[in-house]
Amino acid sequence: MVPKIPQLVPIFCHLFVFTANLQCIMSYGLSIVKSVRTVLLICFFCFGCLLTSKAQYEYVDTALIRNQINTAKTDSLRSRLYGILGWEMRFSNQPKAVELADSMILVSTVSKDYIRLAEAYRIKGFVKVVNQDIEGCLKMYQQGIHFAKKAKSKYYESAILNLIAGMYQDKGDFDQSIQFFLEANKAAEESKRSDMIAFSANCIAEAYSDAGRPISFTRPFYEKALREVLPRNNWQYAGMIHSNMAKEYMMVGRADSAMIETEASIRYLNKVNRKGYVYATCATDIGEMLTRLKAYKEAEQYLLEAYQILDSLKTKDNRLIVLSALSNLYVESGQYTKATERVRLLLYLAEAYKSKVFLRNAYKVLSEIAEKKGRSDSALYYYKIYKTWNDTIFNENKERTIANAESRMKETLQAKENEQLKSSNNRLRNNSLIAGAVACILLLLAFIIVLANRKIKQKNLVLESQKQMIEKQSAEKDILLREIHHRVKNNLQVVSSLLNLQVASISDQKAIDALMASQKRVKAISLIHQNLYAFEDLSTISFTAYVQELYNDLRQLYNKGNIELICTAATPQLAFDIERSVPLGLILNEVITNALKHAFTGREEGTITISCSSDTDGVLTIIVADNGIGLPLSFENHESPSLGFRIIRELTRQLKGTVSCDVYEGTRFIFRIPQTRLKA
Repeated sequence: MVPKIPQLVPIFCHLFVFTANLQCIMSYGLSIVKSVRTVLLICFFCFGCLLTSKAQYEYVDTALIRNQINTAKTDSLRSRLYGILGWEMRFSNQPKAVELADSMILVSTVSKDYIRLAEAYRIKGFVKVVNQDIEGCLKMYQQGIHFAKKAKSKYYESAILNLIAGMYQDKGDFDQSIQFFLEANKAAEESKRSDMIAFSANCIAEAYSDAGRPISFTRPFYEKALREVLPRNNWQYAGMIHSNMAKEYMMVGRADSAMIETEASIRYLNKVNRKGYVYATCATDIGEMLTRLKAYKEAEQYLLEAYQILDSLKTKDNRLIVLSALSNLYVESGQYTKATERVRLLLYLAEAYKSKVFLRNAYKVLSEIAEKKGRSDSALYYYKIYKTWNDTIFNENKERTIANAESRMKETLQAKENEQLKSSNNRLRNNSLIAGAVACILLLLAFIIVLANRKIKQKNLVLESQKQMIEKQSAEKDILLREIHHRVKNNLQVVSSLLNLQVASISDQKAIDALMASQKRVKAISLIHQNLYAFEDLSTISFTAYVQELYNDLRQLYNKGNIELICTAATPQLAFDIERSVPLGLILNEVITNALKHAFTGREEGTITISCSSDTDGVLTIIVADNGIGLPLSFENHESPSLGFRIIRELTRQLKGTVSCDVYEGTRFIFRIPQTRLKA
């Protein structure tokens, strides 16, 4: 049997130090020692890297590693040992892990060891994501990718991209996770490293499964991963892959296939250490399978064992998986007291970790427990919360995003193939030109040196002149933009006046209403250019200022002086760019107009509230609400034939956003605009 990776690490550490000392003693004449040391260095690096992937870390003797750090003869070896120990301590002692990573950065910056720098920032990024610092995590991972590219290490580039993808996957953001997993897979293929190719293929399969793709779509990725790990006797990873396939078969009701894959997973897991992360993950999957097969006692044993291992490793996210599985087990087996205890802990950890997926799972279990106990009101309450989280995770753009990600990946790969073919053809042609080019360059070099000083002086004069010209052009550009916005505003006001004159010349009320509505829309656009003309940078408008001015015009038009407007923004200086200002302005014009015309019929006073905020994913949320009489309960905005609602729907679609309407207490429109560029 092949020894486990954790057992090999200290062996390779000792051998590395030994050969280093031996080389110093026998530096003259024994070149074979240098070769042996090089081979051992490569082996140590490869096995050390295997410890870094999501599915490959197991128990490491930290005391032994510390001793080897103290006795290390070179900075290079010490930095590598820092990396092994820091990665091992990323859960148990995070301040120490960060300290070790900083030591790696200090040593490796001097030696320009970009591989170790990539490793150090990977450790620091992982610690930050465990502590919910997503922004800080991404900065660290980006630094890691930067150094991986400088080192030309596609392996480390793929490893860090997989970590980023996994972070988004744990939070239920399948769009981002799939995109990063595909990028990681591309880097893994280029690295030609079987361990990373297998890991990447398995991750892609899991991501597509989480996003709702069938087993027929994901199984080729699992089989690809198995082809990489089985010849290398990587039993724990093989067990994990089979358990993943078992889960998918069970989800589609194929219990016989699920049992076959579960038995295969158990068979491979019986060959490995039963204390590490990978075993705990596989034990969790097996426990879930046995639960669905109604083998409750055996399932509980596997799940409790998995939770004990993960709790000892001080993980946060993976305990959620086990707690969710235990909760479902106890509900299925009728142990509602135990189920309640586990699901309450699950809910607490999911809220702390901000995991959308497990918040959804927790409320689903709470609903099922309440239903089993005959508490229908509580069951319905928890089910509504579960449905809200489920809709948030699986939005209507899921399939479109997956298709776009696949398309972009295919285009990238095709472009790369074309580039490689073109480069191969050009290489032959260029070789024949190199000799002549070198001769010409040598002749020209002497002439260039003679003219260099003269050209430098002339260039300085030109640069100074260009600088002055740029400054002048910048000032003229600002003046021109300000004048353009001013003229557009004036022209739109002329159009508005013409529409007003047209109203005075006709008697048909429907025509008058149509012309007045058009006049209001022209006025809404005119206000945008008026604000652009007045705003400092000429490219954005103030949200609150624009809304207030638009509302004042509409309130005066409809003689609704007693209707109050409350407008709030996430930040006082929130501003929109011109690209989104026009459609948003027209949307707000239609919604406010509808409220002023219809919401307060028969009432003297009322309030319209407009709020604007942006979440961490860059999604802009605008809520327009009134406390009026409200729309009919049967109202569906997506079916309304009126021109105003058609305009609202079309402009929202152009912004790639969504609109919903709540008619229970007054009327409330909720607009969500993704990837909105705004300034605060």
